[in-house]
Amino acid sequence: MYAHTRETPKVRIMQPSNEKSPAQCAREATQLDTITLHGILSRLTIERIEDKAERIATLHESCDKMWDNTLFKLLARSFGFGIQGAQFEEWASLLSMQAAGKHRDNIEQVEAIFFGQAGLLEEESIPQYYRAEALASEKYRTLAREYKFLKSKFQLQQMDYRSWDGRGTPHLRIARLASLYYKQRTSIATIADCNTTTELREKLQIQPEWYWQHHTQFGSTTTVGAGDISRQQLDVLIINTIVPILYSYGKHRHDTTLCNKAEDYLHLIDSESNSITRRWTQEGVLLTCAADSQAIIQLNNNYCNKHRCEACPIARHLQ
Repeated sequence: MYAHTRETPKVRIMQPSNEKSPAQCAREATQLDTITLHGILSRLTIERIEDKAERIATLHESCDKMWDNTLFKLLARSFGFGIQGAQFEEWASLLSMQAAGKHRDNIEQVEAIFFGQAGLLEEESIPQYYRAEALASEKYRTLAREYKFLKSKFQLQQMDYRSWDGRGTPHLRIARLASLYYKQRTSIATIADCNTTTELREKLQIQPEWYWQHHTQFGSTTTVGAGDISRQQLDVLIINTIVPILYSYGKHRHDTTLCNKAEDYLHLIDSESNSITRRWTQEGVLLTCAADSQAIIQLNNNYCNKHRCEACPIARHLQ
């Protein structure tokens, strides 16, 4: 990360947090020399990864210390892409990986478990204008029949389909996750074996089963279903899922190579663009990669939002 510096920097004392906005802090950050600011942001990046690793360690425990299941549940939440993250997290928490694992060699049974536990095989979950077409389709009938059997066999608890209301249809993303799981691309070993962001994108880029090439939900009449996942969405998955779990996995194995690889990925992906990062770039701070944007998000969430100016690493350098 680089900042626009001025020929004669003026050092100003940081004001009390209740009198200073993040935009003001961003303006003051441009007074720091490039090396100092880069060092601060590098430490903030690691701090953010470490914070995520702690949460992953807790999730890992709840997944019976199985890394593949931990990875899948993290990936599922990321597939909400900030809009349905809470819904996908709830779905993943109810999803029986034991049941799915026993039927992993059959895509229809995997889909039956995935859609069934999302509550999306309930007739009431299908919009009225699609319902007759859906109920008459072989695809829906097969999945509904399979899920009825599997639900009884494994005593599955499904999600209330109304949790998805008003937030778009999750069908294509669930179908993609089913295909990723079926083709065993959600294995921690597969992810750890990758060495470039290109390889990671190729692993995560997947077309769902054929039905979803022509439908966006059960019974829909569209002739265009799933396209490719966008480059931006793939990078979101890498930033929010792959990097933190690879780092956490590396720490667990005492493998610094994996930890370093996870950090390096953030330097090879473009900076994120959101309301937090734009506030800083508008004040003249240049964010050149995802490591920079993750640092700014950490600064915003862990210091600015909590009014922790006295602990802020930028504030300390400006005093």
